[in-house]
Order: sequence, then structure tokens, then C-alpha cells
Amino acid sequence: MIISRPKRQTIFALITSTLICGMGSVYLMRHVLEEPATWKYIVLGVLLLGTSVLLYKLLFNYKALKISHDQVHVYYPFRFYKSVQGIKELGAWQEVIIETNKTQFKELKLVFKNKGFVKITNQENSDYDKVFKYIKKKAPKLEVKE
Repeated sequence: MIISRPKRQTIFALITSTLICGMGSVYLMRHVLEEPATWKYIVLGVLLLGTSVLLYKLLFNYKALKISHDQVHVYYPFRFYKSVQGIKELGAWQEVIIETNKTQFKELKLVFKNKGFVKITNQENSDYDKVFKYIKKKAPKLEVKE
């Protein structure tokens, strides 16, 4: 059984960033209520937007991917959504590799015939290499190349 979920470092970074933006928003909101100024409203809007995006990324994009016995289980705990797809129901898959200065960023996209797609990356998810090797072994003909 292969289980791929977000790494602890990713979750920690998202929680820390969300808390910093949220606390900054609360702090600035107190100052806006005391002395209104246009620049304070603009900064508050940017902080609230940043906090909202980080919360969305943290809560609604958290997913666990389990692969066993030719079944792909996709579980979004905060969306209360669970999907079980067979490898035979896989329509296509693609790995995108982006070279950066010192590392490689890899993204694996699994597209199913009837129920959407799932993306995982090597920097955000654990066991990326195991998932990639399994998919490459079980469905080599379904790979989409650039």
C-alpha cells in the first residue's frame, strides 16, 4: 500500500503563514478602527486576501492518496469527499518536470475517465516517487508526453 499525503514541513509552513497573516489582519484592523486611513484599508485587504488563500490551500486542498490492489483512493477530509477509482478507470497521466536553480519540481497529474483529476508534487507530498513508479508500471500506455 502506498500512502501519499502532504509533508509535515508543508503543513507547518502553511499554518505558520496563515497565523502570521491572520494576526497581522487582526492587528491592522484594530488600527483601522482607531484611525482610518486609505493605505491601512489597502494593506488590510491584501492581508485578508492572503489569509483566505492560505486557509483555502490548507483546508480544502489537503488530500490523502492511497494506492493498493489496483485501486486509487483519493480522500479530502475537510471536503468530506472520498473517491475510489480503479487503475482501469485512469484516462491519462502526466508528469511535468520543471528545472529550478538547485532542485527539480515534479508534478504528477492523474486524470480519471469519469471523476476528475488529482495532482501531487514531489515537494509537497510524501511517497511521490513510489506513486510515480506504480503508475508508470501499471499504466505505461496512458502517459501523456509534452
